[in-house]
Amino acid sequence: MLNQILYGPPGTGKTFAVIELALDILDPAYLEANHSSRTALKKRFDELSSDGEVRFVTFHQSFSYEDFVEGLRADHDADGQLRYAVEDGIFKILCETAAAKVTRQAAAPVSIEGRRIWKMSLGNTLGSDAYIYDECMENNYVLLGYGGDIDFSGCKSREEVFERSRKAGSSDEEESYAITAVTNFLLKMKKGDLVVVSDGNTKFRAIAEITGEYRQIEREPQGDGDDKYGQCRDVKWLRVYSPSLPYDQLMRNQFSQMTLYELKPHSIDRGKLSGLLSTESSLVYKGAITTPVFRVGDTFGSGYEVVYASNDVVELIKPNKKRLPIGMSLIRDLADCVRAGKLTVTNIRQKEVFEKMPGSLLEPYLVNGYENILSTLVERYLASPSLPSISSASPDSSRPKVLIIDEINRGNVSKIFGELITLIEPSKRKDAEEALEIVLPYSKSRFSVPANVHIIGTMNTTDRSLTSLDIALRRRFHFREMLPRPELLGAIELQGLNIGQMLSVMNERIEVLLDRDHRLGHAYFLPLLEDTSLELLSSIFRQQIIPLLQEYFFEDWERIQMVLNDARKAPEYRFLHKPDVNISALFGDDVSVAERSIRWMINDLAFGRIEAYLGIVDHQLKPVALVTEREATHGPYTIRQLSSGTIEVWNNGQKEEVAKKPLLEIARKLGIPMTWTTGATMNTRHLGKKVIEALGKTNR
Repeated sequence: MLNQILYGPPGTGKTFAVIELALDILDPAYLEANHSSRTALKKRFDELSSDGEVRFVTFHQSFSYEDFVEGLRADHDADGQLRYAVEDGIFKILCETAAAKVTRQAAAPVSIEGRRIWKMSLGNTLGSDAYIYDECMENNYVLLGYGGDIDFSGCKSREEVFERSRKAGSSDEEESYAITAVTNFLLKMKKGDLVVVSDGNTKFRAIAEITGEYRQIEREPQGDGDDKYGQCRDVKWLRVYSPSLPYDQLMRNQFSQMTLYELKPHSIDRGKLSGLLSTESSLVYKGAITTPVFRVGDTFGSGYEVVYASNDVVELIKPNKKRLPIGMSLIRDLADCVRAGKLTVTNIRQKEVFEKMPGSLLEPYLVNGYENILSTLVERYLASPSLPSISSASPDSSRPKVLIIDEINRGNVSKIFGELITLIEPSKRKDAEEALEIVLPYSKSRFSVPANVHIIGTMNTTDRSLTSLDIALRRRFHFREMLPRPELLGAIELQGLNIGQMLSVMNERIEVLLDRDHRLGHAYFLPLLEDTSLELLSSIFRQQIIPLLQEYFFEDWERIQMVLNDARKAPEYRFLHKPDVNISALFGDDVSVAERSIRWMINDLAFGRIEAYLGIVDHQLKPVALVTEREATHGPYTIRQLSSGTIEVWNNGQKEEVAKKPLLEIARKLGIPMTWTTGATMNTRHLGKKVIEALGKTNR
């Protein structure tokens, strides 16, 4: 399933379960081998997250389309001028990473140790000099715009570079970045160094190896006429990516605006770089590597010009200036028929396709309506020197990516997904039969959702009912209910109290008083598997269960009392009680106060009494007598460790309701550490054990 949502009440393990779901998609063999080790699974999940295979995001009311897909962000350029740049959101980044392929490659160095690594910009992707990148690709070199067309050959130092620049009439100061860039390009960049070509500040699109010394070349300026890129170094293109990859596939931080600078060890992850250059990289084609069949600017027939080309579609401008998109699947199908001898290109041109292939499922309107241009496109496709097999180029064979959306129903799904809500359907994804592409509103680039992107959402049913969830979202996701599982707690016994049974009884009452969506999850009580103590149970109720019930019932204390069965317990075992209030003394005899206005108070002492929890199940249950395993005395105090692990402190024969306070006093007098190395204070159980051990040594 590509799109799924785990939904249920809080504490049912939804976020916990997504780790196994993600591993089942990304590394099922590891999941099967380590299924019983949560630590191992979490470690592997973290590794995949670090590698960008998994992305995690939490929806909230302020989360927007601009955060999720793309938006405009204010930034400053290299000259300090304010500009607004399109910044990709988490979903677009993941999709482009999933769709990215190596469109060109060469044998990479066996080792990158000892090599300098440079970041370089080759023209502005959205500027008038965007063509510089394509020129560099075609000619196997990198070009630097700083220095214009000045020849710096023979310069041995920064000073000589500046002097040569000054004599050529340049206004660049000696300490300017322009002189720094030329000096680096000319003197510091060496053969064998690697160059990472950036695409803005957040992406990179190629990796090259320097193969030649500096040379100055004469070029005809293009674009606006100011771009005299005359500084040149020959390179070997090791990897070229389309679309560009996000910076975190290589870097620990974003790229700088500077055109050329050395990447320091703290900013680049050399392990990731080695992985990208490896022949085992999931991005590398295992079949033939080719240049695109169609390029923007190609012309065909009488005035048809290619304005967009991808693996899915080629879009042309017709002589009447209207656009004509043609699916690559149609061109491939026709080409396959020609190869198989079922058709000829002449048959296509003469509208004989359906005579030769009766019953064909090809679209007659396109095949017979654009026979001239279609036959020309098929000819070009067949004439391509080396075509990758569909299996090698298909995203289905690429490593999948996972997006985890926590609390998916807390955001405005329609606003966040926007038009992409349609594109996430399996049938509308890239390379599917009904594949769709859209033009994004900010970047004006075409976008589709790859078939190897999996979306896992979690949804808390107490936050918003399933019935009010966006219908468009419901239709495009598979829903998996996560229920409370009290059976997982059945082995936890505390002085006769079965924790699983207690949770079941509480949930039955909540379901009657409220609904099934507001039940309590088992995850709240799982820590008791490691530490079955009254102190921990008390902490869970104080800090999680009671506050959650207050939220569920909008502080309707009577119904909270009903969930806890307080009305049938002895007063000292009730978690909630009504304090005695003299209404007449407060307001006078003539004032009546509604029953709902009566104050309620939490009975702190009840949290430390096992009878309070037994009473939730049955007010007649009695605690199992506990055996004292060991004890020690200090002055008037007797400290006992019971068979359950619970620590009791007795003062002159009277049990202290709160054991921790006297324990801290005793520990201070004995010089016993009271905190962990993290600075956190020890709980009653750990502190009591240390006090008993210390007193045992003192008394011997």
